[in-house]
Amino acid sequence: MTNRTCGHGHQNRHKITQVRPVTPEPPVHRWPHEIQAPCPEREPVIHYIQCSLSYQNQLLAEIKTLLEQLTAMEQPGHSEKNSG
Repeated sequence: MTNRTCGHGHQNRHKITQVRPVTPEPPVHRWPHEIQAPCPEREPVIHYIQCSLSYQNQLLAEIKTLLEQLTAMEQPGHSEKNSG
């Protein structure tokens, strides 16, 4: 009888060498992020944006409340005669 384990090991080594070469990843460039002092020219703009967003959030909250009220009025159990 012949020892077949040697032949199988040889085939496995042969398959490993036929694997496609791995392409190298592109180099990663890292730039340091310097901490900058707040720019006094930007502070009024940022304040304006914050106020605008706050106002929009308030309007959206009011719209949501009104839509919830409309949805509740359209429910089958609600009677319009009792509300007016």
